[in-house]
Amino acid sequence: MNYVIRSYYQLKIHGDGFTEKGKHSMNLLVVGSDFSPRSWGIGAYTKELATFLTRENQVTVLATGIPNAKAFDHGCLYQIIRTPSFPILRYIAFLIYIPWILRKYQIDAVLHVVWITSLISHVWYWLIPVPYFVSVHGTEIRDDKKSWRRRLKYYLKGWRIAALRKAKGIFPVSNYSARLVVSLGVEQSRIKVLLNGVNTQRFRPVTNYQKRNRQKRLLTVARLDLNKGHDHVLEALSILKKQGFTPNYTIVGQGSEETRLRKMVQDLGLENQVVFTGFIDNNQLPPMYTSCDIYVMASREIPGRLDLVEGFGISFLEAGASGIPVVAGNSGGVSDAVRDGKTGLLVNPDSPEDIASAIKCLLTDDNLARRLGDEGRRWTETQMSWEQVAKRLISAMQRMM
Repeated sequence: MNYVIRSYYQLKIHGDGFTEKGKHSMNLLVVGSDFSPRSWGIGAYTKELATFLTRENQVTVLATGIPNAKAFDHGCLYQIIRTPSFPILRYIAFLIYIPWILRKYQIDAVLHVVWITSLISHVWYWLIPVPYFVSVHGTEIRDDKKSWRRRLKYYLKGWRIAALRKAKGIFPVSNYSARLVVSLGVEQSRIKVLLNGVNTQRFRPVTNYQKRNRQKRLLTVARLDLNKGHDHVLEALSILKKQGFTPNYTIVGQGSEETRLRKMVQDLGLENQVVFTGFIDNNQLPPMYTSCDIYVMASREIPGRLDLVEGFGISFLEAGASGIPVVAGNSGGVSDAVRDGKTGLLVNPDSPEDIASAIKCLLTDDNLARRLGDEGRRWTETQMSWEQVAKRLISAMQRMM
């Protein structure tokens, strides 16, 4: 068995990193289930955090297999080990891969990007007592039976609680997420809120003189899910149009709501203002932000849909780092990503009128918009970069171990 696993690894180990202990602070295993070129959200969290952890630590990432992974993985600065890409086997394989990596590479600590993979560390902890930590984002920790995957997670609730309580530390990405963890009975001494970060080198302000002589532009970068609030932004645009304001609105992303949103655009007569780009690669995101004037995402909570909640909202930080003022729905963990009146304006996400009022405020007050954008850049650069998040993470791990 050991020979088979080793032979498979020789085929599936990618990246430019190495695993020998050297002059690094810690030797870390980062376990993530969503890690691909098309990943936003938790996938982006995994990639950025691993990248900046590598600066002072030895990092190995274990992730599920994906088609054509080699080209993507070789662009990373750390070693990536992938399970088989078969839908069921790729998760079962974690049972074998994790203990093998712990022994083979003398791992000091494990960071599970989502709780589901921490069940494996919980199983093996009695034989291989390597301390493990778990990041918590939001919807993945809440229980319902809306899909077969969430039903499975629901039935694993007892095991999940046991695994979280056994973890050396839990790292919620917002105070909202922390409250969810506390509700599961985890000791507060094991919980450390570590807000998400942003790559302030990739996302940065760019002087765009073309903005001065064109129509103002709004932008949303998100999956087209019901809770993201695209529909209420469209209704807000309809309100603004009646008041004589017709900013353009670019919607980046794809998802189940696209057909309904396109119909809304037609019904509201906004065809000349709204553009759907579909999914775009991460490398294309920075110019999308710098080409807009206001970033808006009116995320809301949907009654009966525990799977649709904004745990934080990394895109708000990306906009702030780009020097763009933000209009954000005050729900979930958004208030940790947007400082109301300082980096953006928090609004009632269930009120198109409130959203329209905030957008109008920024459209008509250039000084306010500039001040919010400048503070967004200052805040992200001085406190919210991934490099700073990585340092806080290591500090918390070492203290909790």
